[in-house]
Amino acid sequence: MLRRSRYTVTIPLSGDEYLLVNTFTGAMISGTKDFLKAYEADALENCSEELVSTLFSSGFVTELTPREEMQYAFENLESIRRIYRDHTLFILILTYQCNMRCSYCFQSRLFERHNQWLDQTMTADQVDAAFAAIETLNPDTKMPIHLFGGEPLMYQNYDLVQYILEKGESLGKSFLVVTNGLEADKFLPLLSTSNIASLQVTLDGIQEIHDSRKKKADGTGSFQEILSSIEQLAEAGLHVFVRVTFDHHTVRTLPAFMEVTTERGWHTHKTLSVYLSPVYHHTEGGCFNFVCNLEMGDLEFLAENEATKNAFWQGLEPLKKKLGFKDLWFPQISYCRHNPSQTWFDPFGDIYLCTDSLGDSEHAVGTYYPALCFNEQYYAWKKRTIFDMKSCHYCKYAPICGGGCGHYAFHEKGGLQKPDCSFVKQARRIYYPLLWKFKDLE
Repeated sequence: MLRRSRYTVTIPLSGDEYLLVNTFTGAMISGTKDFLKAYEADALENCSEELVSTLFSSGFVTELTPREEMQYAFENLESIRRIYRDHTLFILILTYQCNMRCSYCFQSRLFERHNQWLDQTMTADQVDAAFAAIETLNPDTKMPIHLFGGEPLMYQNYDLVQYILEKGESLGKSFLVVTNGLEADKFLPLLSTSNIASLQVTLDGIQEIHDSRKKKADGTGSFQEILSSIEQLAEAGLHVFVRVTFDHHTVRTLPAFMEVTTERGWHTHKTLSVYLSPVYHHTEGGCFNFVCNLEMGDLEFLAENEATKNAFWQGLEPLKKKLGFKDLWFPQISYCRHNPSQTWFDPFGDIYLCTDSLGDSEHAVGTYYPALCFNEQYYAWKKRTIFDMKSCHYCKYAPICGGGCGHYAFHEKGGLQKPDCSFVKQARRIYYPLLWKFKDLE
């Protein structure tokens, strides 16, 4: 006998339309209230044979008992669990120092520390140790090594960047550089001859907005210099992803900025990609909570303009991957897509797993220099999955939530193993309806 899947959730859309989501298979199907009533009442005899077949193949109905279905799900999730045991994404934090002081920087608390701490950079010995750790932890990873900061591309650290790129090239590694772009043009000869997969550079929209938010360390604006760097990098054949940040106060200036990019020919440039990314503060709901600085009217406004709609859809890529709006989708066993398979090496020899904790040594999960070793926090993070968080075992949202943000739970819920269900509420109310509305852009 067929029955409803325990992993089915119902999302109200607009009017009489509803969205059924299977959080384990990732399948989605929309229907009217009448269809929903028939499904929820197990009155499938009122549905067509074709529809019942679709519901069965998508996992919305099953012959398994609730317990059997849960056991089947976790048996299949075991392969994903093995992936999370591996270190797949490696990030080198060259320094915590930065040549800019952006108003919304999530690392701004670090700039309150003394200059000697901020000015610390990775040494050649640490770089060697980091690459040795990568070779020990996962020499076969295909993901580019990320260069991060602070700001990695400050000219004063040119020799360090050169050493890292040359060392990586000798080991067959590629790189992704996350930079503010202020001094990136000074690295152009080096970057052009290195194995750079891409660069991410951030702008805040039109010059007036950008210069008020992304100031250089001396307090002056940075728009023109970053704009010039972006275009020089792209003309050199380097793929540049331009991340345009916005919030409620700036969203209505985005069409004007998109017009600027069109006038400059960015929309036809082969190595330039522009996407919109809401400014978020790591808070309730974790790093996917971009709605904390937006209103529903802002999202509706973005959908009204073709250029902003397309650029925002590109910026929603992480959320699309998390909620199943991609052809290749996997259920989540942990809230963060890469945590704890991401590994951050900082300039003090410490290892971190979470972006929010960078620079706070009490949250370090081990060291890579002078020796590679992990501490108890590392193993605690490794256990922060829906396999080990018992309260998540019976939750139908677990395959999309993964237990919620660990960093937020640690500080606000009383422990790393405590679940945080904030993301689920946001997904039901905002993310699914939003992505469903935009899905035709895929």
